[in-house]
Amino acid sequence: MGESQHKAAKGIIKISVTTDRKIIRWINISGDFFLYPEDMLWELEKKLVGVITDDVLTTIREFYKEKGIVSPGVTPKDFAEAIKKATG
Repeated sequence: MGESQHKAAKGIIKISVTTDRKIIRWINISGDFFLYPEDMLWELEKKLVGVITDDVLTTIREFYKEKGIVSPGVTPKDFAEAIKKATG
């Protein structure tokens, strides 16, 4: 299990993640950032389960576009960086 924190322009992203052979098996995303619609954070976690760690940024960008996500001061790249830190 890996954990990390990443400072984005408008918040801190905290990640707890379990991987197996670079595949995300479980992930928890928290922190002091805003994400709209709010209930999409849990959907993002679900979307990332089963994803190869090298594909995280692409998956998050697609999710943002598909769901119309807005996160002031926090980008898909910020989430990907936090996950990268946690997965080593």
